[in-house]
Amino acid sequence: MKWYKNSQKRLMVILIVCSGLTACMDSDDVGESYRTFEGQMIADYMESNPSCQLFAEAMHLSGTLPLLDSYGKYTAFIPNDAAMQKWLTTQNTTLEDIDTIILREMVYYHIIDGETMAVNAYKTEDFPEGAFPAQNMVGRYLTAHVRSGTGAWTIKNGDHYADIVSSNNEMINGVVHVINEVLEGNNDLLPDFVANNPRYSIFGQALLATGWRDSMILIEDPTYVMPTSTVLPSGEVIESSSTRYADWPHQKKWLYTCFAESDSIMALRENIYSLDDLRDYAKKIYPDATDADETSPNNSLHKFVGYHLLDVQRARTKLVLNRGYVSSYDWHTWHDYICDEDYRVDQYYVSMQPNMLLNIQNANIVDFDQSSSKTVPVLNCPFTPYDPAYRDMAITEEIDGWPIIRVLEDEADQYCQNGVLHGLNNMLVYSQQVKSQVMHRRIRTDIRTYMSEGVNNGLFYDADRGYNWFYSAFPDGYCKNIKLTSNSNTYIAYEGRTPHDYFLGDRWTLQGNFDFTLTVGPLPRGSYEVRLGYTTDASGAVVQAYIDGQPCGIPIDTRVSAYNGNTGWIQDWLAIQESGSMAFANKGESEEDPYGLENDKNLRNHGFMKAPNSFVGWNYHQLGYGDNLTARNVDTRLRRILGIFNWTRDGTHQLRLVAMRPGRYDFDYIEFIPTDLIEEEDQH
Repeated sequence: MKWYKNSQKRLMVILIVCSGLTACMDSDDVGESYRTFEGQMIADYMESNPSCQLFAEAMHLSGTLPLLDSYGKYTAFIPNDAAMQKWLTTQNTTLEDIDTIILREMVYYHIIDGETMAVNAYKTEDFPEGAFPAQNMVGRYLTAHVRSGTGAWTIKNGDHYADIVSSNNEMINGVVHVINEVLEGNNDLLPDFVANNPRYSIFGQALLATGWRDSMILIEDPTYVMPTSTVLPSGEVIESSSTRYADWPHQKKWLYTCFAESDSIMALRENIYSLDDLRDYAKKIYPDATDADETSPNNSLHKFVGYHLLDVQRARTKLVLNRGYVSSYDWHTWHDYICDEDYRVDQYYVSMQPNMLLNIQNANIVDFDQSSSKTVPVLNCPFTPYDPAYRDMAITEEIDGWPIIRVLEDEADQYCQNGVLHGLNNMLVYSQQVKSQVMHRRIRTDIRTYMSEGVNNGLFYDADRGYNWFYSAFPDGYCKNIKLTSNSNTYIAYEGRTPHDYFLGDRWTLQGNFDFTLTVGPLPRGSYEVRLGYTTDASGAVVQAYIDGQPCGIPIDTRVSAYNGNTGWIQDWLAIQESGSMAFANKGESEEDPYGLENDKNLRNHGFMKAPNSFVGWNYHQLGYGDNLTARNVDTRLRRILGIFNWTRDGTHQLRLVAMRPGRYDFDYIEFIPTDLIEEEDQH
């Protein structure tokens, strides 16, 4: 075949080189496996494998063949000829008659470019049970699954799975897995994708009846123009390599997540068999939503559907991130002590229905995985699986009468053009019971919680790619919840792969003479203490904080050391004794206060708190400072108590940070805790 004109020459050269190296030829018989020592590119593999000729022809006709004839780290799921022929028959066409653009998209759907995504090519031993961390070349997430009873890996294809008939064929430029179907991505908009799926017909009818479709038809902001500067405001030079990433968002895509109960789940849980039945159910859950217009935010059916929708796209395994949590490090010597019956690995999401918050926690308590690929997400549960009484959260349907809501594995990660659908095993609601038992707790949110645009467009690092450094920034107006006017000296910047003990392993930095406003929440009405996590810095900023326009005490002077008498930070005595390191010793610690409880009280009297002990950086582990230390034991990490606020309505709030003295301010997280829980609060 003419389009492989370079392959035989390259193979001959490699064989000549290896002829004098007996070790090159001492491997077992290759048979049908086409292994690396043949010196093949993936393009060569397709030529030499008689069952992959049609996909190779498709690449030739679409002009994409040079891609797999070049060096890289590609994972290629190549349909065999039988799969391609079946697909062509279904399409009632031939390869020669298909539009080049459509053919190219079909090809790209089967390939993950590891070099671009900073990951190695995936062998089956690297497969996640769920969505791959890296996107394919059309920006979708492929999903892997082990077929029950056989242990064989499959790839999700619509509502079923394609079999891998030949796996782990290692080439010079990646790995080939031959599959028995052509993978087809759905190009419907998410609301239409749901409405057209007979499995979710009742929810789909409700989605259309309530008018939510109109809020989910955006794909990309045509007015967005990527900045032309080759340097980020922080001084990082724009670059994308296998080890380093620094860039502006290339586009502004709108992406969504929909959680939905199938018709069978609705019937099983609540005897719902029609749209009218669902209307009646929604009225019971939201009795105060009395507007008869189903497109009104104050209509019960509208609320029910809207609570299932997020304006951010998240794969099942990304709904809860493990990165930085003590529970995800098997080397942490205080793992069992810290991960007690009060410990939780969870995150919060803002639903598209106004004034509603969603909590999702990881129910997999044996999850030493920074990339979160083993996550078992459980929605709106008041229990924690770290309590021995609730260890079955990952598999059970209810505990003590409380429904355990999980994303069903077989109904997860159903992608379409602008979002993803996850099927649920139980009914998802924001009832008064959920508000009082799930949301009445300390709520800690990372800034990404309020930046769906950043999540959707790759501004954040989720520990799923192999960069050693990750930096990003965005222009003014990019995120709807942020107000900041930047210039050459005033800006906000993101660092995503840091070894230090920041919440979720990343941080946003405000720099210069900033006046920054972030919309936070929503929160249920009530009395809350509000705190900010920050870092002390000898050359840092002095920052005045405001909540809803109200100044929060005296400014935060980040230059002031935690050891300063006005702060009163003292290391926990027991942490020093068991760390084996003197790096933080001899600074006032006392054997009479081994866990630092008295020091916690003193700090609160000064308006401060130590950082939580629930997360940690891995730098102390590498530096030998101690495998029991956490963010709590770091003298540059503090929480500033902004004050107590009494909110009479559910809703969002405005956090404003103003530089009274220009400088650097690391903004990590914000906490809200009901005031009646403060006295018995844990150190997590």
